[in-house]
Amino acid sequence: MKTQFLTKATLSLALVGSLSILNAQSLSNGVKIQTLSGDTKLSCEALLCLASPIKPSECSPSLARYFGISAKKWKDTITKRKNFLKLCPVDNSDSQMVYYRDQVVANLDSECTIPALNKRVEKQVIRLEKVCAVVGDNGCATFKEINIYGFRVNPNLPRSCALLASSAYTDYRLKYTCNKQFYDEISWNRGYELKEVSQNIYLTLKESEREQGSKLIPISRSEFNKLPQEQRKITQNYNAFGNYISQYNKIVVVFYQKIPIKKDCWING
Repeated sequence: MKTQFLTKATLSLALVGSLSILNAQSLSNGVKIQTLSGDTKLSCEALLCLASPIKPSECSPSLARYFGISAKKWKDTITKRKNFLKLCPVDNSDSQMVYYRDQVVANLDSECTIPALNKRVEKQVIRLEKVCAVVGDNGCATFKEINIYGFRVNPNLPRSCALLASSAYTDYRLKYTCNKQFYDEISWNRGYELKEVSQNIYLTLKESEREQGSKLIPISRSEFNKLPQEQRKITQNYNAFGNYISQYNKIVVVFYQKIPIKKDCWING
């Protein structure tokens, strides 16, 4: 009887998006998944499912079986996974197929999906701020610097995704579509930045794009005294020597445009 192998053509068919398509069709020189059973079937399905970032629900049993294979040492885990994958009758004369099985899939430490990539948030210090740590009788006795962090979707591929993208047998064509900018924590958590605009521009914006706020503008004491009460605010700051100084401010209305922060940065295409 002629031996049937899992081939590149078989993998390509699976990338359409469902193992049911694969099971419903026969391929010349290709293994028929529906004729297999047990771990042999699961190993073939794992090879098929891991070749695409889009995984149908039929992939769940084989992926659970594959990633459930483990040992105390990572090198032993790889060996056990290779042995499992070798249960699938692949064409060993195809060097790219062997590379995909033994060097790519066997070394994966996790799945690689677009939703998972877009949830990988990177955190980095974007600036330092000086604050008072110990208050003395006449002002600040001790200052300290605190880290202010910025956030973004990580633009670097994790190892598993990089491995899958390196194989000609996969459908991984991963692309990062964001600008790699870090956003301050408040902006990141609310999902948009605030861009100050004139009132005229503000009035042309959609309601969902508008936000109002206020800010303090330092002024002289004489200017401060001329303002109505609702536009005045005195703040206490520290000079270079840590002594208290009073700052007179004018409260002004500020008009903002909301600029959405794109977080679905990774696509496959």
